[in-house]
Amino acid sequence: MDKELVHLIKEINQVEYETNLRLTEEFSSLLDETLTTKQAVFLNLLQTKGPLQTYELAKLMGTSASAVSQLVNRLEQESFIKRTLSKKDRREVIIELDERGHLYFQKQEEIELAIIYKYYSKLNREDLLQLKDILSKLHTIISEEQEKNKHS
Repeated sequence: MDKELVHLIKEINQVEYETNLRLTEEFSSLLDETLTTKQAVFLNLLQTKGPLQTYELAKLMGTSASAVSQLVNRLEQESFIKRTLSKKDRREVIIELDERGHLYFQKQEEIELAIIYKYYSKLNREDLLQLKDILSKLHTIISEEQEKNKHS
């Protein structure tokens, strides 16, 4: 592999890491530090997809129903999510965000807007569009390669 390419990518990764670290340090007091990465991913699925059943969450997370049940129990105890019975079928349990879960995403939105106004607004629109295009291309490449690997 091209040594210059490797060096360049390592520099890019380091700048990204240091940038994220600085932002995390600045805004950590606003974040809910009790959540693990898996719990945050779980809540994000509920935020983006809406109320789901346990088996649907397990499938989306690529994990077992028992692992999801453990997440549900912990997050329910902390009022991030709640279980309700389906109106269509009383045997089905629906998982959805609870009060603390909604507050978590309100804080996320506040932090994101603060970062946009304080930092991203100092970049010109052309730079932002170029950054978006490059990240979108990288996302597409990664998605396509991972999809190929699933089918091979």
